[in-house]
Amino acid sequence: MDVLYWSALVATGLAAGLINTLASSGSAVSLPVLVMLNIPEVAANATNRLPVLIGGMMATWSFHRERQVDWHASARLLPPAIAGSLIGALAAEHVDDRRMGLLITGAVLIALLMLFTKVKQALSQIQQRPPQVKPFALFLMFLIGLWLGFMVLDGATYVLLVLMLGCHYALPQANALKALILVVTTIVPVAMFSAAGDILWTEGAVMSVGSIAGAHLGARFSNHVRAREWIFRLLVAVILLELGHLAWHYTAPLRAGLAS
Repeated sequence: MDVLYWSALVATGLAAGLINTLASSGSAVSLPVLVMLNIPEVAANATNRLPVLIGGMMATWSFHRERQVDWHASARLLPPAIAGSLIGALAAEHVDDRRMGLLITGAVLIALLMLFTKVKQALSQIQQRPPQVKPFALFLMFLIGLWLGFMVLDGATYVLLVLMLGCHYALPQANALKALILVVTTIVPVAMFSAAGDILWTEGAVMSVGSIAGAHLGARFSNHVRAREWIFRLLVAVILLELGHLAWHYTAPLRAGLAS
């Protein structure tokens, strides 16, 4: 049983690191698995941030070695994202379970809607204009930082949208900046969850080992000629998985009533 438990954590970290690096929403895989392993939901949400952080650090390092990180642009994009993350993490402490569930459902539905509109367009076309960080993009990055601090699910999708559609970055460079932004905006929630004693450090460390490997593979795969097509399919599969998980969770009382 213990072997299966720890093996599942490594495999979950690997999948989450790969998905987070190539696209987003790796938490759609990792968070439900943690709950299925009988880890309390609050601890699962807190512990889940560790592989996101470690995997993002590995991905950022890999992108840096490939000279794909626009460090000049990051100096402008990171401050509003950090400010938003701090406010979002503070706000998350004052939301009850019911409201949080409604927010998660709404976020997934919005992400699915965007996936078949602007995201599909962004990932299927080669960017023609040179990248440019405008003030409106900085404002959007602050709002995304709020969401990343409040709830990490699908936040990377929004980062990718702003970088590709608002700043006109091509996919490899957008993925590199996305990884860096995820790292910085995850540090604040990790610090707060750690202070509250909610993080299971052993489980988080084991998942992080898998996340490092997944992030490394994802960074190398990002430049593949068919990456846009595969990333789009990956996003579709992950968000549909999220919707299925939410539907199963929120219909549990109804199913219990019918069974009785």
